[in-house]
Amino acid sequence: MPRSMTGYAKIQKVLDYYKITCEVKTLNSKGLTIDVSMNYFMSSKEIDAISKIKEYISRGKVSARIWVKFIKPIQVSVDYSLIKTYYDTLSDIRENLNIPVPVELSHLLNFRDAFQFEFTNEEIDMAWERAKEVLEEALREVVKERRIEGEKLTRDLNSMVDKMVEVVDKIREHADEIPKAIAQRIRTNAKELLPDEVELNRELFESAVALIADRADIREELVRLDSHLQRTKELLIKDEPIGDMLNFISQEILREFNTILSKSRFTNVTNLALEGKYLVSQFKEQIMNVE
Repeated sequence: MPRSMTGYAKIQKVLDYYKITCEVKTLNSKGLTIDVSMNYFMSSKEIDAISKIKEYISRGKVSARIWVKFIKPIQVSVDYSLIKTYYDTLSDIRENLNIPVPVELSHLLNFRDAFQFEFTNEEIDMAWERAKEVLEEALREVVKERRIEGEKLTRDLNSMVDKMVEVVDKIREHADEIPKAIAQRIRTNAKELLPDEVELNRELFESAVALIADRADIREELVRLDSHLQRTKELLIKDEPIGDMLNFISQEILREFNTILSKSRFTNVTNLALEGKYLVSQFKEQIMNVE
């Protein structure tokens, strides 16, 4: 069953010495775009996170936020030279502006660039292994939600395809008669418009009539529409990404309805072709959300 491209999941877990929050959101997109936000000390694992996301999602705009907090105490290095600079600067500001509040430690703690957490490669690898577990759980939830949404979307798409099939069948009821009717109309108009003394080369006239009638024949377009709609139904039962293929086929279906519309000389066929185009436009709007 096709999947939707929209989904959301947020997982929070405490594993070993880490409190991990993972939030994944997916939206519509023509291709696959992945944006990952992580703690600065986990930046070396961003490519690993992107690779893991690709294992679960093949199309859409993916935003993933992976945040790791340490429960156990960790080593912190303090840039005392930078802290001293900040302290002196704040003191000068206080003195020049006559601010009565003294410079306190809480003020200095706001300058986060003066404090650096020190992690070994082993600690980062261990934190990533735990974060990866939470990321995978979030991705499974997103895929599940996309699949549920995809089931609803597939029902709507199948309904639209069934309506297009009905339109094609109604057009087919008139297809065999169209060339004959056009040929007869040309013969009738020729008799009405041409003077009696004008003699026609009957063989050339009938050849021209046959050529014009053949150009108005829409049976080939109907055969191609049958093929495209059958292929669409086959795709809608596949459990794999089909969004790009559906987009291509919908363009071909629209092309055939446009051709029928351009050939049509009868109001009922014109109206049916317009109805088909409207259904295709609805179909194309919906498949924008299919993975």
